Amino acid sequence: MKWEFICILMLLGWFVYTRIRKTGKDDTDDGRRLQPPRGNSGWPLIGETVEFIASGYTSRPVTFMEKRKSLYGKVFKTHILGRPIFVSTDPDVNKVVLQNQGNVFVPSYPKSVIELLGESSILQMNGGLQKRLHAIIGGFLRSPQFKARITKDIENSVKLTFSSWMDRKICLQDETKKITFEVLVRVLMSVEPGEEMEFLKKEFTEVIKGLICLPIKLPDDRKRAMEKNETKGPDSPNDAIDVLLRDTGESDGTQQRLPLDFISGNIIEMMIPGEDSVPMIMTLAIKFLSDNPTALARLVEENDELKKQKDELCEEYSWTDYVSLPFTQGVSFIHFGESVLKSVTISLKETDPMFR
Repeated sequence: MKWEFICILMLLGWFVYTRIRKTGKDDTDDGRRLQPPRGNSGWPLIGETVEFIASGYTSRPVTFMEKRKSLYGKVFKTHILGRPIFVSTDPDVNKVVLQNQGNVFVPSYPKSVIELLGESSILQMNGGLQKRLHAIIGGFLRSPQFKARITKDIENSVKLTFSSWMDRKICLQDETKKITFEVLVRVLMSVEPGEEMEFLKKEFTEVIKGLICLPIKLPDDRKRAMEKNETKGPDSPNDAIDVLLRDTGESDGTQQRLPLDFISGNIIEMMIPGEDSVPMIMTLAIKFLSDNPTALARLVEENDELKKQKDELCEEYSWTDYVSLPFTQGVSFIHFGESVLKSVTISLKETDPMFR
């Protein structure tokens, strides 16, 4: 009886939804209203979320976007993760959105992301606090000391990972996740490989699982919180936590230190690229290079030449070595740019009456 009642409610909701949608289409505001892109909003409440998430677990995660692009064009509307959105796969449209001249567009994220990361999330920052945080972290990341350390950390992590690949089958994206996570945790919290690193990895995996999900609260759900605070000496900062803890607010004139919950929350947030976007970009770069033997041969030749020089001089790698590889840098920036441009989403609420 309970499930019959739920089915009746869903059918009733679908009927009301289609009537509202039809009414919205008939209302033309004297014929001057701009028509939104075509698309499909899927089922009531869940929209097309199930198909969107399921495509991410296939060998071709882009099938969700490609299917709708072929049906509705480069810009289409859909309903995922609890809200209606526009999705753009057009580089020209994405460029306009990202440049955001006149502040026409406002950043928007799934409800699950906002609830999990909290009110102090960098995603919700504006004004002076946002500029202050960017200045603090940006200055640290651009420092020569950081570049020297990150180069060494990356080299050590890559060598350690390569040494474990002997005589076994590997999953490329899992291995890139391992490398990027270890490097990020070292940079952000000065944690070395070991039990503590494995514990952080396990806990952070649970956080990632909750980021992209249906925003439905269940009785047994719980939020996981991780806090990691270290106090260092008066020498130069070793990691991002050091930088944030030492900031006194002089850069924006507030003369106030950042709250500890603000620091811990944003450190967790800064770890997300190491689990998601960076490993995906690295995996796609290798995939695309494998599909282009000419580009792959050029990349290998350039890096082999650098390795030969380092072996002859008995030198370790440095940040300037990476900068001296023009083709390698070009490959990195091309794939990073594509990934960002194809992730832009815009809320429909202000443009389509069916969503008001």
